[in-house]
Amino acid sequence: MSDRKHARTRITLCTACLALAGAAHAQQLIPQGQEEFKLNLGGITNTNSTSLRLDGTSGRGTDVDLEGTTGLSDSGVSSFLASGSWRFGANHRLSGMFFTADRDASRVIDRTITIGDTVIPISTNLKTEAKSQFFILNYEYSFMKTPDMELAGVLGLYGANFKYKFTASSPIVNIDKSTTAPLPVIGLHADFFINPRWTVSVLAEGLKLKVGDVDGSIYNLAISTDYMFARNWGVGLGYSLADAKVDVNSGSFNGHVGWRMDGYNAYVQMRF
Repeated sequence: MSDRKHARTRITLCTACLALAGAAHAQQLIPQGQEEFKLNLGGITNTNSTSLRLDGTSGRGTDVDLEGTTGLSDSGVSSFLASGSWRFGANHRLSGMFFTADRDASRVIDRTITIGDTVIPISTNLKTEAKSQFFILNYEYSFMKTPDMELAGVLGLYGANFKYKFTASSPIVNIDKSTTAPLPVIGLHADFFINPRWTVSVLAEGLKLKVGDVDGSIYNLAISTDYMFARNWGVGLGYSLADAKVDVNSGSFNGHVGWRMDGYNAYVQMRF
């Protein structure tokens, strides 16, 4: 009986030690929702759908489906991604994201199109370049915060810089236009703390508004999950969907840009 008691005692002590070791290891992690800085570095692969109309001094341009008409790739567009947040108060955060989408293609077009003041006839071998930079900046206020979740209101800016270039040698075509489309957004951001290492986050934001020379609408939806394998290091996966329609009326760019983009991203995360 004594040996059995000693065996049970040893098992109990081992179990307690393992539990304490696990608790101590969890204690080494930065508590969920209390990090000061969060930085994600990785990559994103997008699927794109883009429509463009450039008006000229003599009239309205042609609405062009860039993927269908000019042959720009509509999927598998990859680029570097950087995002992060700064918690400057218990319930206050600034968050941001930046990525690009650069594409080019050459195709013999199957219809006559008008871009600006240039009429490009059918059967022209047209080279198209589309370079876009996207930046998202949000202020977040957490009006609900528990050990299991954090729910914040979002006030932010979804911005994009679009550059389009069309060239051909016969007939000669040389069109180079760019515009910036900053659109304010409002929304909600929810973080669900599954355990001390694992977080699932959902973001929904959008708005329809006219700002200066830009009249447009935008919505942006995103979901991501992070797993911390050490105090300061983790990995994450995410999916995002954005849809915008923008009318621009400025001296250098007059027309319409519509884009729809969904992308998958993966990153390494640092928390401090």
